[in-house]
Amino acid sequence: MVLPSQTSSGSNDQNHQLPVTRPVNTIASTYLQQHEQRYSPHGSSSEAAALTAITGTAEKRRSEDIVDHNAEPKFAESIAEIHTVDITDYKVKSNPSTTTHHRSRVQRRQAGVTLKYSSSPSRYPNLSNAWEFAGWGSTYYMEISPSAEAHDVPQLDQFRATAIAGNDLIASVLYTLGGTIVLAGKYAPISLFIVTIVIYPFKDIITEVGTALPLNGGTYNCMLNTTSKLFAAVAAALSILSYVATAVVSAATATAYLAGEVTLPTHLSVFWLTILVMVLFASVTLLGIKESSNLAFGIFTLHCCVLLVLMIMSVIHWRTIGSAILAANWYDTTYSATSPSAAALQIFNGFCIGLLGITGFESAENYIEDQKPGVFPKVMRNMWGLVFFFNAPIALLATAVVPMSVLMVSSANVLSVMAEYAGGKWLRWLIVADAVIVLCAGVLTGFIGVGGLIEKMASDQLLPTFLLHRNRWTGTHQYIILSFLVLCVTLYAIVGGDITSLSGVFAVSFLSVMCMFAIGNLFLKYKRGPLPRTVRVSSVTAIFGLTCLAAGLVGNFVIDPDIARHFFIYFAVIMTIMMVMLNRVWLLKTLFFYFDQITVLHRFPVVADSFIKAIRSLKKQPVVFFTKTDEIYHLNKAVLYVRANENAGGIKFVHIYEKIEDIPERLEANHRVLDEIYPKIQIDLIFIQGTFNPSTVDIISRMLSVPKSLMFICCPGSGFPHGIGEFGGIRTIML
Repeated sequence: MVLPSQTSSGSNDQNHQLPVTRPVNTIASTYLQQHEQRYSPHGSSSEAAALTAITGTAEKRRSEDIVDHNAEPKFAESIAEIHTVDITDYKVKSNPSTTTHHRSRVQRRQAGVTLKYSSSPSRYPNLSNAWEFAGWGSTYYMEISPSAEAHDVPQLDQFRATAIAGNDLIASVLYTLGGTIVLAGKYAPISLFIVTIVIYPFKDIITEVGTALPLNGGTYNCMLNTTSKLFAAVAAALSILSYVATAVVSAATATAYLAGEVTLPTHLSVFWLTILVMVLFASVTLLGIKESSNLAFGIFTLHCCVLLVLMIMSVIHWRTIGSAILAANWYDTTYSATSPSAAALQIFNGFCIGLLGITGFESAENYIEDQKPGVFPKVMRNMWGLVFFFNAPIALLATAVVPMSVLMVSSANVLSVMAEYAGGKWLRWLIVADAVIVLCAGVLTGFIGVGGLIEKMASDQLLPTFLLHRNRWTGTHQYIILSFLVLCVTLYAIVGGDITSLSGVFAVSFLSVMCMFAIGNLFLKYKRGPLPRTVRVSSVTAIFGLTCLAAGLVGNFVIDPDIARHFFIYFAVIMTIMMVMLNRVWLLKTLFFYFDQITVLHRFPVVADSFIKAIRSLKKQPVVFFTKTDEIYHLNKAVLYVRANENAGGIKFVHIYEKIEDIPERLEANHRVLDEIYPKIQIDLIFIQGTFNPSTVDIISRMLSVPKSLMFICCPGSGFPHGIGEFGGIRTIML
C-alpha cells in the first residue's frame, strides 16, 4: 500500500500513481509516533529548524525565527490522510519581506497549486512557461511482495563466445599481413611479435573493465558509469563507427577476394554481392544469439583448422627447401633498410599497420551479458592466445617460403600465394574458400557486437527507444539489426563500393576504441575503485598500453594523412546524431524561444503546443536514485547528475530499510528542501521495507515503471554481497 506522507497538490505528467498492495497499519502508526516525537514544536531549536525544512523552506534560517511554540501541529487520524506538519497556525517573527515570502511558499502548497514556480523572469515573455515547472514532490511508504520474473539466461560458453569475436580477430591476418610486409619488409615478423607483446596487457585491462561492470556496451558502458553521458557518447560513436567499418570492410574484402580468384557472373557485380553478404548475415543475426553463435563457432573451427594446415604445410616445405629463401629475403636490401634507424622506422611502421591484425579483440565485451558467469576472462585469454599463435608465426613462415619480391606484389592475397608455394593449387583454393567464409563471419561479429551496444544506448535514452522492441518469434532486437544493416548499406553505397576511405576509418576507429578501454580502466580505478572485479592491473600497466596504442594511432595518421580526414568526416556525422539525441530537449526549448520571439508565428498556436507536447513527452520518464543516507550533499549531487545527463522531469529517491528505526532522521526534511530548490524537477521520496538486492530492484523497477538503466546508485563497496551486473543495468553515478 502506498502511504503519502505529503499530499501532493496535484502534479503534472511527471507524477506517477504508485501501485497499491496490502495495508501497512503497523508501519503507518510507527511512522506517526516517530513523526510526532521528531517534529514536535515543543522540542529544541534544532527540532524547530527541522520543522522549517520539512515544510519546504529552502533558505537557511536561524532557530529564533520560529518563536511561537504554543501552537500544536495537526496530524491526520486516517492513514490515507497522512500529511506533513501543518504550520498554518505557526507565527513567524521576522522582517516583513522574509515572512511574506515564506508564507507565500507555504500557502501555494496548501492552496491546491499544482505546479512549482519561480519568480525569476521567464525567457519566454510572450508565451506561457508553465510547462517548464514540475509538480510538488511527495513522500510514500510502500510495501512490496516477492514475485518471479523471467530473465534471459546467458547461453554462451567460452568457445562460442570466443568464436564470435575470434572470427574477426583471426580473419584480420588476411588483410593485415600483406600491408605489414609492404611497410616492414623482412622485419614484418618482428613488428607483429611486438604487437603481440603490446596487446598482452589489454587482455587484463579489458577483463578488469568487463568484470567490474559486466554489462553490454563496452567502452560506452564504462564511460557512462565513470564519467558523464557526453564522454560515453564519444565512446559510443567510436564503437559504432568501428562496427560499421568492420561489417562493410569485411563484406567488401570477402567479395573482392573471391572476385580476384574466380570469374563472377556478369549479372552479379562485386558491389551487389557485398550488399547480399551483409543482408545474409543480418538475417542470421535475426535468428538469435544462440543460432548465430553456432554458425560462428563452425566458421571459427574451420578457419583455425585451415590455418593450422597452412602452417604445417609451410613448415614441411621450409624443411624441404631449407632456409635459402629466408636468408635471401633477410639479406636482400631492395625492400628493407640497412641502417639501425631506418630499420627501427620500418619496424615501427609495420607495428602500426600490424595493430589492425587484432581487430575484434575488443568485441567480446559488447555481448558480455550473453556469456555465462566466469566466461569473459577465459574469452580474453583465448583471444590473446590466438594472436600469439597465428599472427607473427604466419608472417615468419611467409618470409621463409615465398621470395620477398613475390610478397611485395601479392600483398592483397599473401596467404593464398603462400599456400600455393607450400602445398600447391589445392591448398590455395582451400585458403581462398576459407578466406571468403571467415571474412563474411566478420560481418556477423559486427552485427552481434553492435546489437549489445545499441541496446544499452537505447535503454539509456541516447537512441530512440523503439529500437528495444523484440521480434515476437526470435526475441531479437529486430529494429537494431535492420537499422544497422541500412546504415552499412547506405555507407557502402555512398562511397560507391570503394572501401579505401573506410579501411582507414576502420584502423583509426578500432585503435581509438582500444585506447578508450585503457582510459576507461584508469577512470574506473579513480572513480569506482571499490567495485569488485576478478582482475586488477596497475595504473602503470594501463598507461603503458594506452601510450603504445596512441603511438600506433598517430603512426597510422603519419603513414597515410588522408586517414585523418576520412575518419573525422565519418566520426562527425555519427557524433552529430549523438549530440542531437543527447540535447534534444535543449534544442526544442531553443526553437520554442525563437518561436516566442517572432510575433507573427503566434498565429499558429498549434506549433507552440507541439513543442510543449514533445518536451513533456521527452521529460515524462522519471529516474530512480537509491539512497541509504540522508546527507543532503549526496542527494543534491544525484539531482545535479540527473540535470546534467538526463532529460527526466522527475526523480524518485528510494530508501530501502529493514526496520523503521533505521530510516535516517533528516532524509524527509532534506528531500523537501531539494524539492523546493529545483522547481523544474519533481522529486519524490519513497520508503520501502526490504533488503537491497537484485530481486527487490526488479520489483521496484516494474512497480514504478522505471527501467533499470534509469536507476542509479552510489558505488557499492568491496563487501557488497552482489555483483553490479546482477542488477540488470543500474548505473553507478558517484563514489
